[in-house]
Amino acid sequence: MKLPQLKKIKWNYIALAFAIPCLGMLCLMLIAGCSPFGGLSMLYSDMYHQYYPFFVAYRRALLSGDSLLYSWNVGMGMDYLGLISYYLASPLNLLSVLVPESWLLPLFSLLLPLRLGLAGMFFAIFLKKIFHKDDLSISIFGALYALCAWALGYQWNLMWLDTFALLPLVILGEISLLRNRKFLLYTLTLFLSVFSNYYVGFFTCIFVFLSFVCYEICCWQGFKRFFTDLLWMALFSVIAIAMTAILELPALTALQTTQSAVNQFPKGLKLNIADKNTWLGLLDAMRQVAGNMNGGITPTFKEGLPNLYCGVITTLLAMVFLTCPQIHLRDKLCSLGLLLFFSLSFILRQLDYIWHGFHFPNMIPYRFSFLFSFVLLVMAYRAWLLRRKFQTWQIIIGGILSLNIFFCSEALSDFTELLTGKVSFLPADSLENIFLNIGTFASHCSFVAYNLIFLGVYFFFLFYSARRKPVSEETAPAAFAARRNHWVLSRRTCSYLLLAAVGLELVFNLINFGVSFSFTNVGLYSYPRGGEDTADIIAIMQEREKNTLFYRAEMTHSQTLNDGALNNYNGISTFTSSANVRVTRFMQALGYGAKDTYNRYCFEDSSPVANLFLNLQYMIERDGNVIENTYFDDLHYKGNVHLLENNAYLPLGFLTEAELKDLEFTSGSPFIFQNNLIKAATGMEEDVWTFVQGDYLSVQSSDVTINSFSSTGYCSYDAPSGGTISYNYTADKEGFLCINLNLPKRNSFRVLKNGTRLYSETYSLPQMLAVSDVVPGDVITIELTCASGENSNMTVNAAILDETLFRQAHSILAASTLELTEFSNTKISGLIQCNRDGLLYTSIPQNGNWSATVDGKPAEIVLVGDAMVALELTEGYHEIQFTYHNAAFSLGWKVSLGAAVLLAGLYFLLYKPKRLIGKYEKPRKA
Repeated sequence: MKLPQLKKIKWNYIALAFAIPCLGMLCLMLIAGCSPFGGLSMLYSDMYHQYYPFFVAYRRALLSGDSLLYSWNVGMGMDYLGLISYYLASPLNLLSVLVPESWLLPLFSLLLPLRLGLAGMFFAIFLKKIFHKDDLSISIFGALYALCAWALGYQWNLMWLDTFALLPLVILGEISLLRNRKFLLYTLTLFLSVFSNYYVGFFTCIFVFLSFVCYEICCWQGFKRFFTDLLWMALFSVIAIAMTAILELPALTALQTTQSAVNQFPKGLKLNIADKNTWLGLLDAMRQVAGNMNGGITPTFKEGLPNLYCGVITTLLAMVFLTCPQIHLRDKLCSLGLLLFFSLSFILRQLDYIWHGFHFPNMIPYRFSFLFSFVLLVMAYRAWLLRRKFQTWQIIIGGILSLNIFFCSEALSDFTELLTGKVSFLPADSLENIFLNIGTFASHCSFVAYNLIFLGVYFFFLFYSARRKPVSEETAPAAFAARRNHWVLSRRTCSYLLLAAVGLELVFNLINFGVSFSFTNVGLYSYPRGGEDTADIIAIMQEREKNTLFYRAEMTHSQTLNDGALNNYNGISTFTSSANVRVTRFMQALGYGAKDTYNRYCFEDSSPVANLFLNLQYMIERDGNVIENTYFDDLHYKGNVHLLENNAYLPLGFLTEAELKDLEFTSGSPFIFQNNLIKAATGMEEDVWTFVQGDYLSVQSSDVTINSFSSTGYCSYDAPSGGTISYNYTADKEGFLCINLNLPKRNSFRVLKNGTRLYSETYSLPQMLAVSDVVPGDVITIELTCASGENSNMTVNAAILDETLFRQAHSILAASTLELTEFSNTKISGLIQCNRDGLLYTSIPQNGNWSATVDGKPAEIVLVGDAMVALELTEGYHEIQFTYHNAAFSLGWKVSLGAAVLLAGLYFLLYKPKRLIGKYEKPRKA
């Protein structure tokens, strides 16, 4: 059905399919005050910590012409192609070079509605070409796809949306290839899908295969045709994927160094969602999955059930689709088979493992659930096209099936238990609990109303338009024509009203998302923290070191886990799926907050010993709390931002004892490990760290029951109503004090010195932290907050650094250092005068691509801590060179080029006859 024609205006329904989701999201951002319309943003979770910082650094690299093979801005150095292939490969990111840096966040924000608009437009193109329709319905269904629960729930994973948007064009190209042997659209869109994001592109490749199987079943033309189709599909799928080799081969190589490479295939019956690994558990999980097709539910942002909702109308029409006699049974069985297979893939751990690239993801489950929505929407649209042939019994059955899906919802089960008293409201003993109770009840009521009202409206309009009143044969022609015109008009009116109701549902869907989503404050001083003051301090630091080829800096307390990428300096911390697991374990041994399964390691103002081995020259304090620290000098400040210089600095490479290469980097006590590290590196025999003994430790609690406590700092406790635990360490000697925290929960805490607050933080990983210079009698208090109902244990201990021994160790290591003569992203050259035989340690992370020469001859690289590059050297003068060569990239660009040439050749050969006919022959009359 088409919109009424306006004077001199022809409706473009493809453009309308772009405009509805794009403008809808823009309106939501405007109302919420999101960038570029206000001081909030949609930088949620990893988008805040990873995606935007990487986006900023990527633009910087493009404008500066830096090599894209390796980056020193991310972590301690990382293969850049591996990172680009997952986070930054979208062609839309190239728009960043067209705007000034001050407009980067607004541009980044606007890429979300742009991508949603493209998703709606591409789905509308798919419907137009497959079903030969060009009316308002393709715009509405395109918007339903673009604003499905998967797109809104996972929109903060911005890099996934390109492949999501391209899926309809990939399937359109696949059908065109199978029907008409037109291969260009399929090959190019599959290439773009995988190239833009290999992870979601992997889902697309599996779906392409499933679609091929269903197509062959539904359009069976014999074995000869089947194998011919299979050959064509295989050929152009391989060409498309081969064209991505320039990026995907390096990505595959980089993935071998990550935690993902050590996942194992699950054994036995293992279920997601289900409470028990039984067949009854499987059925209950299927019920919960089906129930999440309902609307009015908060989308899964991080953890929860699969995001399957794509419209109440979609569910109703998909159910009616199963009753349509005009649709072949094979089509229905294939559609149901796909939905069932997806449902089982959500539940069975083995299938879930395969879908997610042969590993289990951290949070963000069921990342392929948009394929379920795609199939459901295609089923619904096919039913929509047959709506004028619906019988009343079909609509009734569709309504009953839709109600069954409504009753499957966990949200309805929770509401029922609340009404029946199986689950109680919170005690109304505080205003906060009263408001929480009201919010819970209102949420459940809105869910019921959302689904039943829209289902009732759609059912009514479909039922009304399907009714057909018999007309007597004796009816006069004029009366018959009038009655027929009235029936056609009422049916058309019903269609308009039905689509208007769908438009209203889209609005409520966006409102539901806007109410549920956690927007982020990105005011002028909050992101990056310190605003212009931080930028100015970094500029001062870079001006001071303009003749220094390489050094590292970090924030005393991190804001994001990629502050170096966000603020433009060579840092230490990182959080990325391509994090080298060996470096993560190296950092964990040094006492930093690191965990291999989390793909992160985080620098916080820490041990002077650890700083020696990280090439850390500067720290930046952004809260104005400059602690007393013998090893850092306060050079400059602006506002609350201070530049601190390490006066116990060691460069990128320095000579150590050969025993360092044999030291086992373990994740036990970082104080004990750092003592062993100094001994192995210098040959010294004394410990630089001395624990503050239990005699100088006391523990106090408020509203917390301490079950047991030991002098090592171990404490077992019970906090039924929440409370605090305070560790009080009294310094027994002069020196620099650090603490090591091993907390069970994401506890917040304060660190105080003699009652004066030094800083406050929240950590979820074991972490070693710098506190302050101390003299005998100083009291360091660590006050930890426990949540209500917390019953666990924690360990907090402290140690003091002996300055004399530390300075002696620094002097030994600084005696022979690597003087850099050349530094780039992929090549490092330098000179070193070795005062003895030993090991040249460098803080260059090895991922298999670094090679070295000593005095012009190839040298074998030795790994320290199974992570950092080192060389065995003899006494004397040496010329050192490190070169980064990514063999996977060298092979990849050749494969990509060859595949592109092959595609161009096939296009020229196979499309040539059509082009010649079109050029030299007159078109034949029909």
